[in-house]
Amino acid sequence: MLFLQRTVFWFLLFAVAGWNASEAKNNQSEGAITFYTDATCFKMLSDQAVTYTQLHFFSERNQFTFAAKDSFFTAAFTVRATFTDASDPKKVIEKQWTMNIDDNISAGDTAKNIPIIFENSFAVKPGKYKLTIWIEDENDKTRTGNYSEEMDIPDYAGKQLNLSQIELATQALKGGNNDDMFVKNGYTIFPNPTKFYGSNLPRLTFYSEVYNLDFEEGGANNSYTADFILTDEAGSVIKEFPSKTFNKAGKTAVIIHSLNIISIQSGRYFLIIRVTDNSNKKMAQSKKLFAIYRDGESIYETQADDSFFRDLDVQGAVRAGNILSIVGRPDDTKIYSQLELEGKRKFLDRFWKERDPSPGTKSNELLMDYYKRYEDANMKFSTPNREGWKTDLGRVYMVYGPPAQIEKHEFESDKKPYQLWYYFQLKDQPAQTIFVFADLTESGIQQLLHSNARGELSDARWQDRVAK
Repeated sequence: MLFLQRTVFWFLLFAVAGWNASEAKNNQSEGAITFYTDATCFKMLSDQAVTYTQLHFFSERNQFTFAAKDSFFTAAFTVRATFTDASDPKKVIEKQWTMNIDDNISAGDTAKNIPIIFENSFAVKPGKYKLTIWIEDENDKTRTGNYSEEMDIPDYAGKQLNLSQIELATQALKGGNNDDMFVKNGYTIFPNPTKFYGSNLPRLTFYSEVYNLDFEEGGANNSYTADFILTDEAGSVIKEFPSKTFNKAGKTAVIIHSLNIISIQSGRYFLIIRVTDNSNKKMAQSKKLFAIYRDGESIYETQADDSFFRDLDVQGAVRAGNILSIVGRPDDTKIYSQLELEGKRKFLDRFWKERDPSPGTKSNELLMDYYKRYEDANMKFSTPNREGWKTDLGRVYMVYGPPAQIEKHEFESDKKPYQLWYYFQLKDQPAQTIFVFADLTESGIQQLLHSNARGELSDARWQDRVAK
């Protein structure tokens, strides 16, 4: 790393209006506590046998349990991060630390979705690892969240031109003490672990480091050029931004830049930084996956059908299987569960192509619709202990889509909370299809009581069940 390794860590609270973090999925945790993690690797100048690896975290205040302390409320959570060597599971690097949320918080502010951003760093030998992160609520130890991913730790020990991995950011400000969190080489880089941009973050801001430039004081062509390219997940170029040429100040350099992405449609993209050393024309590049989301757009609608499952990973396969369990037949789900990852890719391609309402067009509208429903169900109906698509509300939403009309009865003195969903002219269903959900235990969880839809639960006496 181009700055001294820090040994003291704390966390930062700051509000980002209209943050769309709830839409990010690939690096989202599982469990009752939702958090997002992004790992970025840099060269460790003090010890080239290891790679400086930073973990950035995003969560929100309302994910934690607060307890009264004096006239305010406090919360705390413990984080454990583990790197397990893929070639030798006995080789483990682990840190555990506890963080406090005690910034004079009043009772009315404990449930707000105020972002919590923090980081920690590790010195890791290059190689393949499984990263596992576990977070536990100190005031309610039944509430935990976990995340894992397979990752490669790069080796920067060689003498060839090289780039660090790319750190995504919400903003970069000049200045700051190198002992402070988020400060790198005289800049404060506020990380974006969600990897999401959009209406409220219209500029893609990032940080990277360049290593082993051919530098000679007063030499000719003492500059390097950086190109910035966006591609889709299949590798097709979406946009090339203007190049920037920088004068060298030594063999190492930093790239801090932001790109205007206001015109880019919602979707998942790779940012590629390509550096050319103008002294010897050697090149190096680094790339980073990120997503753009804007209200009313699907993050998948720009992706070509034939490449949608091309880069399916383990987490994506789980998500695709969840959707399949709602859309497909029991046999489809059974077969899918028995396949390896490559088999799952082929199965999904065949399954959705058979259902494409407009073969030959760029996208499969039905596939996009179901993925959008899945995103919406998780955003709208998730509970602390259950993902939204697994709830009765989420299942009906996924199968039939958004209702045409919702009638809510939440505060009637003689009835428990309930709501009616109305659909009109569903295919092979009554002209007016009704679903009745009720919170029978008054715990905030709505269950399906009755529907006149074919194949759904029917109970003509449902009104008796909601009576107090």
